[in-house]
Parts: sequence; structure tokens; C-alpha cells
Amino acid sequence: MISAKESRRVSSVIGTDDREAHPKSWIALYTRPRSEKKVRAYLDSIGVENYLPVQNQLRQWSDRKKLVEVVVIPMVIFVLIDKSEISNIINNSLIIKPLSLPGGGMKEHAVIPECQIARLKFILGQSEYPVSFDPAILKVNDKVRVVRGPLMGLTGEILNCDDKFLDLAVPVGISGVARLKIEKINVEVL
Repeated sequence: MISAKESRRVSSVIGTDDREAHPKSWIALYTRPRSEKKVRAYLDSIGVENYLPVQNQLRQWSDRKKLVEVVVIPMVIFVLIDKSEISNIINNSLIIKPLSLPGGGMKEHAVIPECQIARLKFILGQSEYPVSFDPAILKVNDKVRVVRGPLMGLTGEILNCDDKFLDLAVPVGISGVARLKIEKINVEVL
């Protein structure tokens, strides 16, 4: 005999429950700048399992020191949901869109393996020093595309790079190239 709790989970597909019919997976959501913690609070309030990679760091001001929770991957939060739930979540004005696979458009959401989420949690939980996140190893002469910010869509070649910024050469026709400085987090390798 099926208990009342189990009968609610039984799907219309004979012999399967909701977990089998709608498997959950980790996906990443892009958020508005500096809104990651507000999105985490929103997801917690509606009961969606999420993970915001943060690390406590000691920050010093002129008059005091304070332990501050710092977001490690700017503008990104991970959620554990099935694909049918995505449309309910992205209606929040602080969420821009789900991370998509390259060339897949908005329909093909990138699934992050559980082991990668576990590895990130382990690194952030065990590291004694601040952890920074680089989306890719970028080097001089790499061809890149701007994927976030007001310059989104531009493509160019890296002329120089440091820890946070890179100098990008963007062709502008017969008159040469425009050289600009951009944050590394805003580009992806072509």
C-alpha cells in the first residue's frame, strides 16, 4: 500500500516518481551586478536549492577591520532544479538569464556536473587564503568575445593581460584597431 506522502510524488508515468520523471541538475544563473546575495535570498524564500560561492575575507578600512562575505564568481549563482522549473525562477528582475552552452542559444542550458559544485565547495571551505576565479586561462594573442557588460558582442585579440584586466584590440575597419581595457570576467575565448 502507498502512503499519502508517496502517492503525491507518483507521476502520471506508471512506475516512476517525480524525481525520476524530472531529474534535477545544477545550472548557473547570471544575475545583475552586485545582486547575487539578493537572488540567493529570493531562491531560499521560494524553496529552490542554490549555491552561491562565497568566502569570508578580512577587510580593513581606515578605522576598523571586519570579516566580510565576498562573492567569488561575480554575477553567478548555481541552482539545483529540473529544466521545467527554470521559467518560474527567471521571472525575477535580478536574474538576467541561465548560462547557456556556446552556440546553443537560450534553449540549451549548460548543466554543471555535481562533482564540479562539490569541488568548488571543498576549495572554498578549506582554503585559508582568498580564492579568486578566472573563467578561463587567457593569454596574449587569444581571440576573445565580450559576453557581459555594455560592450557585449565585441570580438578582439588580447594584447596584454594582468590579474584582473586585459588590453583588447578590436578591429574597426580600414582605420585600424580600437584598444580598450576590459575586465577578464567579461570575456570568453573564441
